[in-house]
Amino acid sequence: MKTKTTVLVGALIAASIIGIVLMSGCIDEKTVETPKQVATETPKPEVTPVKEEAYKTVTDMRGKEVKIPKDPKRVVAISEGMVDQIMVAFGIEDRMVGYGACNKIKDTPDFSEYLVINESDPYRGTWHIGAVLYPKMRELPYLGTPTKGINYEQLADLNPDIIIMRARDYDKNEGEKKTIATIEKLGFPLIIINRPNHYDKPDVSTIYKEIEVLGEVFDKQEKAEELIDFLDGKVTFVKERTKDIPEDEKRKVLYFGLSISARKKGGVGNVRGIDSIESVFIEDIINAKNAYRGTGSVIMSAEQVLALNPDVIVLPTSYYFHPPREIYAEACENIREVKAIREKRVGSLPAVGCRSERLDFAMTLMIEAKHIYPERFEDIDLNEFVHNYYKDVFGVSDDKVEELKLAQRLRWLEIIE
Repeated sequence: MKTKTTVLVGALIAASIIGIVLMSGCIDEKTVETPKQVATETPKPEVTPVKEEAYKTVTDMRGKEVKIPKDPKRVVAISEGMVDQIMVAFGIEDRMVGYGACNKIKDTPDFSEYLVINESDPYRGTWHIGAVLYPKMRELPYLGTPTKGINYEQLADLNPDIIIMRARDYDKNEGEKKTIATIEKLGFPLIIINRPNHYDKPDVSTIYKEIEVLGEVFDKQEKAEELIDFLDGKVTFVKERTKDIPEDEKRKVLYFGLSISARKKGGVGNVRGIDSIESVFIEDIINAKNAYRGTGSVIMSAEQVLALNPDVIVLPTSYYFHPPREIYAEACENIREVKAIREKRVGSLPAVGCRSERLDFAMTLMIEAKHIYPERFEDIDLNEFVHNYYKDVFGVSDDKVEELKLAQRLRWLEIIE
């Protein structure tokens, strides 16, 4: 129950920022739902005095020392699902009072218009794993996304003990940079954790670092270490299975997004270069080769895909979700002679909304490895692997595991039977 002081502070904070001007930034209405936003020119709000011994200092992934409550109870999680998943794994998901993400949590529409084939995804639930694991998350205030804009008035009214933001690239992205500065100006403790692609050389170890930092924030260091050990065990398992593959036998893999926006721009899909975390997984862990040797995310023509002629194609989430049967449809007939398509070596990856790695990344890694080197993972039953993975990471029931499988479209994407 809120005290009178807390209510008064919340009211003062809200009142202090009502006139703020919205950050600039263009939002695609089809893909991003952003709440009403308010100005950033606001005085620092009053904060109720708390005894010094009730605080601790945590160093976040900026290398910044942040003074936070020793036991934060009111948490705003601004990420694409990573923070809320970790909080579920720690057993403290009920501390969330608000969230930010690329979209507000909602059930997916019938999006057959976005698919190459005339068939829609039969599942109508959310892709947001945090909301499946913690259904009350749907009822929490949605604050927006740091690159496009946060509703600072609503954020202040929540009066959080701490805000945790998973950053993409605050060194270069002006939207993120402004969001960080404004939150800190409001006076709330802000912990930043970095996505792997924040770094010039992305690496799976930065995901472990995120878990480690949040373990310290919530005094869950032992649980964080167990979680890191579990995930690293899955990564090491894949590495060990593929480490002896000679250079000339490594399969060329095209990480190929069948995005409708790519087709509208004259291409057949988009690819990720060797500077992406997806390429790191392919090359450093699975021991295959990224067929595209460039950098960045690039829209490709049919001629370019034919020239790459990959041995294997994997279909990630790219403007919604894509089963293997899409690539054999009429819309992709101009790349039909690609080796991977001729030899039926096309596989899908689980639904990953907003293209962001989360605690399910090692599960996706195993699925990808089995697509690329099925002969080396013949003993792995993906249905059983996925089932045990969810239970081990999140400690959920068998019924909840089935909900998670639906949310990640594992059957519809032909990943499990």
